[in-house]
Amino acid sequence: MIRELRINYIFAEEATWQQLMLACEELGWSKSAIVKQCLHGFFRRDGEFYANAGIIDAQARGMSEEDYFRTLRDGSEDDLARYVNGRPGFGASPIDAIVPIPTNPENKRSYNTIGLSAYNYVLLKVARIVDGGPMVQVISRMIVKHFQDNWEKTYQPQIERDRLCKFK
Repeated sequence: MIRELRINYIFAEEATWQQLMLACEELGWSKSAIVKQCLHGFFRRDGEFYANAGIIDAQARGMSEEDYFRTLRDGSEDDLARYVNGRPGFGASPIDAIVPIPTNPENKRSYNTIGLSAYNYVLLKVARIVDGGPMVQVISRMIVKHFQDNWEKTYQPQIERDRLCKFK
């Protein structure tokens, strides 16, 4: 089942925004679809970390994995049980190396809703718990990480082949 997350904006520095817009213009992604693509791609690569973190967090709250998952899927983080013996350590997350994007007005890019699979929606909520920062920063940093991991290998070659009218 698709879950929609409403965010009014994302933060993107000029280089990331240029990549995002180039992917839209050259590869046919809509602005709403490219962010969804980035998040799904991010979780395809790094989702295992957050799945494990969800299990650790559920245990630290004295919740079954199923109850924890359902609570995040159907409710909110506020509905989770309190930690039994304090917040667990999760280790270095995939976005820890991505510094928070400056929140100045020129980096604030208007947005609307992101449709995600229910599973990735739950992973995103776990990522917010692990990170501890605002959801908009978590998403923005995931976009940066996705482009760092995939731009040169996936996006750029398609754009270059089209510009050169070459198949390889």
